[in-house]
Amino acid sequence: MYPSDVSSVRTRMVIADNGLTFRVLETGAPDADPVVLIHGWGACAYTFRFALEALAAGGRRALAFDLRGHGLSDKPTRWHDDMTAPMLDDLRGLMDACHLARADLVGHSLGGSIALRFALAYPSRVRRLVLVAPVGLTRVPIHTIGRLLTPPITERFARYLPPRWVTAFLLRGAYGDPRRVTDRVIDEYWAPSQFSEYFIAVRRLLGRFTWEPLAPRELARVRPRTLVMLGGADRLIRGGEDAAHVIPDVSVVCVKGAGHLGIEECPGDFNEIIARFLEDGTISVATSTATA
Repeated sequence: MYPSDVSSVRTRMVIADNGLTFRVLETGAPDADPVVLIHGWGACAYTFRFALEALAAGGRRALAFDLRGHGLSDKPTRWHDDMTAPMLDDLRGLMDACHLARADLVGHSLGGSIALRFALAYPSRVRRLVLVAPVGLTRVPIHTIGRLLTPPITERFARYLPPRWVTAFLLRGAYGDPRRVTDRVIDEYWAPSQFSEYFIAVRRLLGRFTWEPLAPRELARVRPRTLVMLGGADRLIRGGEDAAHVIPDVSVVCVKGAGHLGIEECPGDFNEIIARFLEDGTISVATSTATA
């Protein structure tokens, strides 16, 4: 599993103050300005393999971690009825354990909702905020479909789920161009899904995390300078532009041809824009690939 073949990325297990252990991938100088990357539902820190290297090359300390139940982080069997606050608490505890009083946050998909809600709950701890194809700005119909397809009884068969072809199918749907999904990508996403607790975690998050979009009055309270990045070929997150513009200090970019996983599908476009934004709060958009 990544990053076993990347010497510049360090891996460690970090225990948060709630007792859970999280896998953290880190690169860049330890004393550089920190960026914390938060992946989406069903994924893992592998999503940020290109972003980690790009941020470190730009002089940043970049940290990506596996959410609870995902990747190689702890997979607790007890879950709260409402997991929204505990997921924010995981991020706070992880930042505390890594001695990060304040950091830039980059959240993708579900991780975007976590980052956005964290910025509302702990505004003093967020410098700049990057939301990539985020949950929290618009309704996500696939969430409802997922809940219908995974009733509680399916947890009895968790150790048999999901087969590799399901992972391949979901990834091809999450890319703007399915031909960009390689066998290596499928295997990296499929590997951590083989823990039976993984299926339980992702199924319960479908029903126990707040997937509904934030109200305009909540978005209007977001204080950090914010960048919202959307994919022109994203089949999962659609129509979030109007809501994004409610955030007071925001830039919105749509990358043409990028799917829901555009941050790894089109890494050059995304990383260039993110690095510039985190550096000075501005965006630089190539008209051939994106529009602001």
